[in-house]
Amino acid sequence: MAPNAACPRCGGAFHCGVDDATPCACTAPVLAPEQLRQLQAQYDGCLCLHCLRQLAQEPRPSVPPGR
Repeated sequence: MAPNAACPRCGGAFHCGVDDATPCACTAPVLAPEQLRQLQAQYDGCLCLHCLRQLAQEPRPSVPPGR
């Protein structure tokens, strides 16, 4: 991913830190495994931190214990 990229979800410019010495900021928002699968199928490349934070705030379906 290019260090300066456009988010495929919102079109906004952002810095992709995947190749930086410190962990990329995109590792902070916690997304459900199903969300990650859907995003990987829908978009090529990284999403901006703003979009990732929005997605992390979306309600998640509850899963009964033991499943």
